[in-house]
Amino acid sequence: MNIGIDGNEANTKNKVGVSQYAYHVLSKLHQLDKKNNYFIYLKNPPNPDMPQANSRWQYIVFGPQKFWTLFALPLKLFSQKIKLDLFYSPHHYLPLFCPCPSIVTIHDIGYLQFKDQFTPKDFYQLKNWTQKSISKSNHIIAVSNFTKDEIIKTYHIKPTKISIAYNGVTPPTKINSPQISIKKPYFLYVGTLKPNKNIPHLITSFSKALTLQRSNAPIFLIIAGKKGWLYDDIFAQVKKLKLQKKVIFTGFITENDKWYLYKNAIATVIPSLYEGFGIPAIESQSVGTPVVASTIPVFKEILGNSAILTNNLVQSLSSPIDKKYSKLGLLNSQKFTWTNTAKSILEVFAKY
Repeated sequence: MNIGIDGNEANTKNKVGVSQYAYHVLSKLHQLDKKNNYFIYLKNPPNPDMPQANSRWQYIVFGPQKFWTLFALPLKLFSQKIKLDLFYSPHHYLPLFCPCPSIVTIHDIGYLQFKDQFTPKDFYQLKNWTQKSISKSNHIIAVSNFTKDEIIKTYHIKPTKISIAYNGVTPPTKINSPQISIKKPYFLYVGTLKPNKNIPHLITSFSKALTLQRSNAPIFLIIAGKKGWLYDDIFAQVKKLKLQKKVIFTGFITENDKWYLYKNAIATVIPSLYEGFGIPAIESQSVGTPVVASTIPVFKEILGNSAILTNNLVQSLSSPIDKKYSKLGLLNSQKFTWTNTAKSILEVFAKY
């Protein structure tokens, strides 16, 4: 079978979120599937970390880059000599037209609940392109049952059209000394700075927790992640509460530094208002660090009793974390591997 894949999200330098998903899925498909032929479509030449090309794995690079998904990609698919049996997009956007069956991964549709947290242009693209992909696709892959249920409820899609392929994690075998300066002990947040992550609430809760400390020992909150959008309130909250010396922003961090931060944190705190999955939670658990997370449905699904699920962050941040959550979290994380993700996706491919 000849399978085409939009590889652009995987072919980025600083991989976060969907880019990480796309990269790991492509890497595992390259490793596991010795049967099918893959044609990876890109705007730019493949980066050195992309899977190596071989007789079954080829890169097709072309332009123009502007409106690539809408126009350049469909034109290439219809005009090329290669006949595809299947086309897959590991992110929300399928080509506008496709000469073969198509499959798309939908990570979440939270933007419909938080549309005021996006620029009009970004919201228009997310809403309309995702809707077109969902309606045009032959099959949908969701990263959780929660996301599947959201798609069914919102777009009235038949449940049989949607399969689950949970996200995975791959903890490193070795974690080196960090390139950034770290102040210990600390609670940790990892993720893009954007509204649905509920970071101002985390900062406020951390401030209140400091007042409940039984000792004067220093403690910090590290917020690790690049700026996304509408993040001014986050920095304003730190200044308002006079926490400039207690709350540390790292900006974008390397993979090694990310894992170092996870490994050495008191706990990873995830106060999100909405998630389609929540990779940082499983990453943290995979190195034995407890997780404190909000009580949103997807965390109940993927974390269950392996983490502290609460909306009272003040109590959680001001009290000792039960050591049992290290063991429970480690066991839970072992269910979520990129190998399992790729195998679930391959099961969907095999239907076409």
